[in-house]
Amino acid sequence: MRSRRRWRWGAAVLAAALVLAAGGCGSGASQFIRDDVDFSFIRRVAVYPFYNLSQDVYGGQRVQSVFLTELLERNEVEVLDRGEVLAAVAEMKLHPDAILSPQQVQSLGSRLKADAVFFATVEEYGTERSHANPTQVVTATYQLCEAQTGRVVWSSQIRTDGASLGRKLFGGGSASAFAVARENVRAALGTLF
Repeated sequence: MRSRRRWRWGAAVLAAALVLAAGGCGSGASQFIRDDVDFSFIRRVAVYPFYNLSQDVYGGQRVQSVFLTELLERNEVEVLDRGEVLAAVAEMKLHPDAILSPQQVQSLGSRLKADAVFFATVEEYGTERSHANPTQVVTATYQLCEAQTGRVVWSSQIRTDGASLGRKLFGGGSASAFAVARENVRAALGTLF
């Protein structure tokens, strides 16, 4: 009887440890979706150049490249060509790192004939060395602004890292920066589509 209790107690402790270990890896997300918006009317979207706050000079461009591919792969909306968006940004004398006002979002949407514009800020992109093993980390905030009003209708902040439960338990390096960025983008888009 006593050995059975110990076995059950040990199994419960192991299960709790696994749950806690799993909670510390992967992605953590917070999100906002405007209730009074019918997303079925958003069919054509533009992706504005991502704002980069990370230590990696190209972190914003790298995450944006993954974002565009994942958005196209989902086939939920028509995505405007990146060159067309950059041409409109240059023509309107908008700075790629600028935060746009609602009026500027409306003007950009009108110029591109887009229903909405995606924006993002990449806050972290690179190696985090706080663990025993360095791991790749991506933190980004994504937003979708309705072109007709310029207001934010969806926002999601996601933090992902390359440390999986298996890597923590059995050792091994981090997932690649690309894999972590792709997981980050997929988690964000999963809150919208």
